[in-house]
Amino acid sequence: MKRPLLGALAGAAALILLFGFSAWILSRNLGQARRASEGRMTGLAEYIADHLAEDIFSYPFEFTPSLFPPQYAEQQSRWLSRLTHATGLERAVITDSGGQVYASSENFIASGEDIRPYLVDTSLFQGSARDGRPRFTPLSEIDGVPFQSLYYPFSLRGKRQMLALESDQAFIASVEQFRTYLVVASIFVIILFAILTAVLYALERRFQAALAESRRNERLAFLGRTSAELAHELKNPLAIIKSSVDVLRKQVDPERKLPAFGYLSDEVMRLSRLIGNILGFSNEKPLEAKAFPPRAVLEEAATALGREFPEVAWTVSVPESLSLSGDADAFRQMAENLARNAAHAMGGKGGFTVSWEERGKGGAMRFADTGPGFPKAVRKHMFEPFVSGSKTGTGLGLSIVRSLCERSGWSLSLTSDRAQGDEPTCFEIGIPKKA
Repeated sequence: MKRPLLGALAGAAALILLFGFSAWILSRNLGQARRASEGRMTGLAEYIADHLAEDIFSYPFEFTPSLFPPQYAEQQSRWLSRLTHATGLERAVITDSGGQVYASSENFIASGEDIRPYLVDTSLFQGSARDGRPRFTPLSEIDGVPFQSLYYPFSLRGKRQMLALESDQAFIASVEQFRTYLVVASIFVIILFAILTAVLYALERRFQAALAESRRNERLAFLGRTSAELAHELKNPLAIIKSSVDVLRKQVDPERKLPAFGYLSDEVMRLSRLIGNILGFSNEKPLEAKAFPPRAVLEEAATALGREFPEVAWTVSVPESLSLSGDADAFRQMAENLARNAAHAMGGKGGFTVSWEERGKGGAMRFADTGPGFPKAVRKHMFEPFVSGSKTGTGLGLSIVRSLCERSGWSLSLTSDRAQGDEPTCFEIGIPKKA
């Protein structure tokens, strides 16, 4: 019990640690990718600034957006477009310190237009223009796509100009890879915890079943220790009482008109059966495995029970040719216990039918009655010792049947219950048929 639980917990902990370590590795790699991206963008900004200084110094006019000729703007835009495609950038824009565009790698940002509506962070752009220091924006999202910009100030002919470089694709790919891993890892961890929860639940069920079995065994051990004493102290005196009652009845009431003798005899027999049930429940002697005709055994049991419950209609619908392999005495005890329980449940009036149903290489012996069925509270624990739906019952009848079935290699189940709307209430004993 403990080993599977510890194994499941250790396995889950190992997988979580593995994924945590993998996430740390990817996070570290992401940091390295970010630093490399910032280095590439900074280097590219320096290259663009140097190119503009060499190129635009040769122009015979003042370097301002309003005086920048359209043919030069188009020439610089084409150059920026080729450059961004070659270096893996999303966009590059040249502006003055106020954000007025000279040229852009994107056609939709025209020369002379204000860049600020297109910026990720306007305040960082303005701050970089004021203090002359490059600024990287924090990683953000636009329409669900990661985005990062570099605002790079430089001087040309004594005036501060600005470069806006956006989205290094190599870094964005690393971000997407990291996010994908986190999503997959999160799903895996959720599934893992779901599986672990299911395993722990199954182990808890097994533990509860083992605990119930342990309690049952404790009860069995108690019964085993006390059975010999009960047999000695109660069975012999009851036999003497029963024989004495029979002798007195023959002398005093030969015509059987006085009911008191019947009451005494019935109560003595009830106590005798109780002792027999306790002794039978605790008895673990090996059962025989011989071929026997179940119909003959069932008819004998029906005849005996008919005297005890004369208002119950006993029906045996089992083929005479049927032969089963098992202990005939144990089978009769199973049948009598099921029948007696049914008779008590029906109040001594009703119908009880035993039938055989072929199923593959074996079959099922069906014990059906017209009783009211089992209350829900009793149905959950009906096969446990001392659980009874009757105030006068001992709660050992079904326990004995189950114990005998297990020792015989058979199975016992409640297949229909009138209390749940079924008709009729029916127990089945699954029996491999061996002639």
